[in-house]
Amino acid sequence: MSDGGVLRLDDGRDLSWRASGPRAAAPLLWLHGSTGSSRTAPIQDSARVLAYDRPGYGGSSVHPGRTLRSDVADALALLDAQHVDRTAVLAFSGGAAVGYALAALAPDRVSRLGVVSGATWPVGPPPPDAALRDAGATLRAADPAATVAALAADAPPLDRQALLDPGLATRLRLGVEDAVRSGIEGWVAEARVVRTEWPFLPRDVRCPVLLWHGREDAAVPLAAAETTARTLPVARLHTLPGAGHLGWLAREDSITAAMVSGRQAPSR
Repeated sequence: MSDGGVLRLDDGRDLSWRASGPRAAAPLLWLHGSTGSSRTAPIQDSARVLAYDRPGYGGSSVHPGRTLRSDVADALALLDAQHVDRTAVLAFSGGAAVGYALAALAPDRVSRLGVVSGATWPVGPPPPDAALRDAGATLRAADPAATVAALAADAPPLDRQALLDPGLATRLRLGVEDAVRSGIEGWVAEARVVRTEWPFLPRDVRCPVLLWHGREDAAVPLAAAETTARTLPVARLHTLPGAGHLGWLAREDSITAAMVSGRQAPSR
């Protein structure tokens, strides 16, 4: 069962969201990647998967003053509207920044956090705005289908397997479209927020964290994920041989099932 809509936030912004799976099933909040949207959310029959477009993505309004704290407020507004008191969270790539923020700043709302090919704590200043805007403009000018198809060239085996799956390729294409559908402001703000010092430390993330990371990830090197896993209080890192940044999608069903069941979650 799928549904969705637009949530009007207290500051007047619109938050576009969608959900799939049985209404009575355990919730799983999906946090899309920086070049993605709620339409990239996985489908899991045993879960109620909730997803939303971050500011400036898809059908959500741009938020000029966006920060990770405001991202947490947006996520909590959706959970409140959906009457979800506590949920597992699965975050991809740049969405990991929001996932860690939600776990650190609203710990009573997150039962466990899953991070796939996730962004890690920034270690330097963000790129200049001009560089981010140039990259955003290039992304918007490109054909989304061609952008996704190009990712398969020289990709590691698991990434290529995922990209050759028509259903997964379609979801990725829709995510690329939504990332810059209404302009580049949302994408640029996201790039800035993810790469600017986060207002919490790894030790503040107290819930169990499961990380899946490709050994051949060129976007976020495995060494960065290993460092993050060592500094989190309760974490387990699963390395994926033959996988780059998108290879986890070839294992998506087992990863989402693990997040819903919690059976692989580390304990203190």
